[in-house]
Amino acid sequence: MTVPQRLRLLVPALLRHVSMAAAAVVAASLMRGVLLSALGPRIAWVTFYPAVTLAALYGGLVTGMLAALGSCLAVVYAWPLLCAVPFVKDSADWLGLFAFVFNCLLISGVAEASRRARLQAEHARTAAEHANKAKSVFLATMSHELRTPLNAILGFSSLMRDDTTMLGEHREMLSTINRSGEHLLKLIDDVLDMARVESGKVTISHSPFCLTGMLGDLVHLMSVRAEAKGLTLRMQTASDVPEWVSSDEARIRQVLTNLLGNAIRYTDQGGIDLRVRMDAQSGAAPLPMLVIEVADTGPGIAAGDTERVFQAFVQVGTTAGQQGTGLGLAITRQLVNALGGGIELESIVGRGALFRVRLPVAPAEPDVEGVSDSTEGGTLRLAPGTPEVRVLIADDNVDNRLLLKRIVERAGFTAQVAHNGVEAVKLFEAWRPAFIWMDCRMPIMDGLEAARRIRSSAGGDEPKIVALTASVFKEEHQNVLAAGMDDLVRKPAKPEAILACMCRLLGLSYVSVLSATAPRQQPTGPLDAVSLLRLPASVRADLAAALVTLDRQTVAAAVASACVADATLGQILRSYTDRLRYSEVRQALQVAESATEMREH
Repeated sequence: MTVPQRLRLLVPALLRHVSMAAAAVVAASLMRGVLLSALGPRIAWVTFYPAVTLAALYGGLVTGMLAALGSCLAVVYAWPLLCAVPFVKDSADWLGLFAFVFNCLLISGVAEASRRARLQAEHARTAAEHANKAKSVFLATMSHELRTPLNAILGFSSLMRDDTTMLGEHREMLSTINRSGEHLLKLIDDVLDMARVESGKVTISHSPFCLTGMLGDLVHLMSVRAEAKGLTLRMQTASDVPEWVSSDEARIRQVLTNLLGNAIRYTDQGGIDLRVRMDAQSGAAPLPMLVIEVADTGPGIAAGDTERVFQAFVQVGTTAGQQGTGLGLAITRQLVNALGGGIELESIVGRGALFRVRLPVAPAEPDVEGVSDSTEGGTLRLAPGTPEVRVLIADDNVDNRLLLKRIVERAGFTAQVAHNGVEAVKLFEAWRPAFIWMDCRMPIMDGLEAARRIRSSAGGDEPKIVALTASVFKEEHQNVLAAGMDDLVRKPAKPEAILACMCRLLGLSYVSVLSATAPRQQPTGPLDAVSLLRLPASVRADLAAALVTLDRQTVAAAVASACVADATLGQILRSYTDRLRYSEVRQALQVAESATEMREH
């Protein structure tokens, strides 16, 4: 930088310092000469100290010292305007003047240090905000880039597995691809979850859900992994555990998935116990406390590592080299805390570990939504007689377009595709679809702008528009709704989730066509108390006890006993329990027992 350039920068700054100092001195002089004139020549500096302090606080060292210099000039030369007698008359007054200058130097120095610290803090905060914003943009971009190919991998592998012409060996290979994709998705979600936890963006949404159904479904899924390692996964639920509760089902499921997944991963022999009960000591708490314990027979955790296991990217013990990010337990603790609960660890090396989670939950009334039970167990098709339903798919990724088109056409819809937002708007105006799948990120015109254009055009309020996005941030949902879309589905989305969303928004109904990977039977007849009375009382008691535990093997054994007693009724029971419809069987058993008691009395 040249000298003239430096002067152009310094002159405005110097003028600013001089004007601030002059204003402070003039204000102090007026106060001295008008409001405090009765003081005469005594304590001359009483009004100039505050002036210097204020000038230094606002302008720093330079402004403070200029104000001190101006104050000295006012005291020495401008006293006729302020007082009838001079302020400085002898050596003592001159000594006081020098003491005033020294004190002003100290005051200005402290003020300058404070000003610089404040500026550094502001710069640091701005840099942190920029860094946090950059991290959010990076995570959003990486989420999109990673989830988009995963959407195609998981989607196509699921579709091909359902093909009845596929050889068993090939179907097994596709299952391996699908499991590996799910594992990769879990790792991505772990990293993104940890980023959201660190930035305080974890949100908790309370709504009614079937606790026992969620537990049974989770145990059913995790049992496959446990059995693959030769382990047993048992579940015990106390009789006082409510069937329906109000809490965040997705977060509780994530907590249990992490704990059960870790238990299976680090246990080589024995088994895992999942115990669920209500805390009997929670009478003084605002809400009842649900206690969930996951105990394994693994190698255990040393006493010195019981806190370290909850730290991010930490794996302890001899099995620390296994696959994983070391984020599972760190995320679990953060989620449990966000739910208002706590997590404890008890472990003895060589004898396994026990994780105990306490969560506040409130009993709730059933609130079941979604696809009907009749759609479970196979490939979904539109019910016979359904008029043509046109579906527009807008996505710039060729694999995602092809996958989504296959899913909806196989279900009976008529589909067309668009490569970007501009094509989507033109195709809507020419074809008038009833449903639009809109990718958020597309070239030329993104999905949000395309949705706004469609909504503002003639007839644009008629179609249902759902966003497809790989973003995991809550702000994306808000942006989608603001653009006029009806809902949002995150990639990778399973075919069942795609069709369930269309069912809910369009009010359609499906029928289920059994596929190669869905051999479950539909109920072969009604299940009622009269039918159950044909079973021996001991068989009914065993079945009722098994349904309380929600243990799949125990329930299967009880149903097998029912098949021996009554083959037809046993098949009906098996069709219900295979599809985890435990609550319906329990209700029928309760009615049967009530009828038996009335007969006896």
